[in-house]
Order: sequence, then C-alpha cells, then structure tokens
Amino acid sequence: MERRRRLHPQQDAEKHIQLKTDKAGLTEHFINPYKGRGVLATKEFNQGDFMLEYRGKLFKQDHHTNYNYNDTEAVFLFDFKWNGKCWCLDASVEDKSLGRLVNDDQKKPNCKMKIVGVGGMPHLCMFALRHIAPEEEITYNYGDADWPWRKQVTNEQATAEKVETERLPLDVTSHEASNDDGATIQVIE
Repeated sequence: MERRRRLHPQQDAEKHIQLKTDKAGLTEHFINPYKGRGVLATKEFNQGDFMLEYRGKLFKQDHHTNYNYNDTEAVFLFDFKWNGKCWCLDASVEDKSLGRLVNDDQKKPNCKMKIVGVGGMPHLCMFALRHIAPEEEITYNYGDADWPWRKQVTNEQATAEKVETERLPLDVTSHEASNDDGATIQVIE
C-alpha cells in the first residue's frame, strides 16, 4: 500500500483555490445565539496547515465605497493591499463556502489570514496558528476595527476575561488578522 504524500500548506491552499472547494475536516455549526454560525474542525489540524479560503467577489478597493452596504453586509468586506494596490473582497453573498462563516477572536485566534497569489490574483486564506483539535471552533482576529460585537461584553464575559488575563504571562504576544485598519498581512507567492 502506497502512502499518500502530504501537501505543503501553500500547495494545499492553491489546490483548494483552483478547485473552489472547502477542505475536508471542517463543518458549519451553530455556535450560540450571540455568535450565530461558525466553523468547527471535525479532525485534527497542525500548526501551519491551510484551513480555508475566504471567497467572494474581488474588487479594487474604491468599488465598495460606491455601494451602500448595510451593517450585516459590511461585516463580510475585507480590505487589503497586494502588489501595491488596494483591494476589497466582498463575501456578503451566501455561497455555501465555509470561510465566510469563520468568527472573530481578538484574544486567542487559532488561524491567521494570509494572501496567496494564484493566477496573478490575490486570494485570502486562513492558516492554523497552532494545533487545532476536533470540535474546536475555527477563528481569526478580524483586526483592530471597532466591531460592534466587541463592545457587547456581558458581565459574565468580562469576569471570564479578567480571570483568563490573570493567568496569562506578562510577555504574551497577540496575532492579528490583516485588514485595512493597520494590521499587517503576510503574502505568500
């Protein structure tokens, strides 16, 4: 029996981009009434693994300033720079892809957004920051934007954050996703 060679994460991302498919081992799941839908791992993933592509319509950045997005649609816009140009990916249309369902986690995300160039075009892809266990929600940090849900912290959440913060060492570094709010993005070509 011949053992299958594991693809390098970059090659894995390129394969899924070209096929326009989501990776096996991930599923849509209702997280809770506060978050709504999200994505769960159904198998283990290793640090550095390609996870998902954030798919949608790609525009030059000035396009979305000409369109009046409502608050629900605006959450799915992702502004970024690639090859010296400003771009916007609009994932507001429900297309059955999982990448658009990944929730924000500004404290402990398990994925990071990176740009992967394929066919001369940029593609936004999530890669695992650490080991991800089955049944774990896939998350990434949406960046430094003033997202409304970050203001809606309940007393229970505030208490949990305080306890968690007290356990963290002083030299903890955070990982930021990339967007137009000043966070950096790693480009893979």
